Amino acid sequence: MMSREKIPVKVFSAAKIHAKIRITRLTAEVAILLVVLVGTAITLFWPSNFSLQQTFENLKTALSLEKVETRGLSFEDQVRVLVDGKVIDVVSIEKSPHGYVTIKDKNESVVIFSSGKELETQVRTLQTLLTKAKIEKRVVSLVDFRFEKLVVRYK
Repeated sequence: MMSREKIPVKVFSAAKIHAKIRITRLTAEVAILLVVLVGTAITLFWPSNFSLQQTFENLKTALSLEKVETRGLSFEDQVRVLVDGKVIDVVSIEKSPHGYVTIKDKNESVVIFSSGKELETQVRTLQTLLTKAKIEKRVVSLVDFRFEKLVVRYK
């Protein structure tokens, strides 16, 4: 005859009182580790000519919901209002009789805006282009918006 073994019934189970403490400790350790890693990355990759104040001003300008009023201004003045100090630091602006404006900035870069295209789109494109060039550690020498396709020359 075969004997049937009885499976023991669980009579007592200990509560896992330390589970919440363990999860809290793990979360704190991960947060501290992230802070240390981000701090280390910032100090290792901090550019020598980096200005935190200038970065915050640029970010504030980029995120600004204020719409700059350019109605009634000449194309040259519109370019100055939308670009100077916000995207690039303008040194000189020259207006051409052929319908474009040439800007030179303090880094000796030249930007040519076309009056035949929407100026705000050109400014946004320039800002995106300069951001991309900065990420790639390239210096832009010429940006020309007069043609169907954007012309960019690097130093």
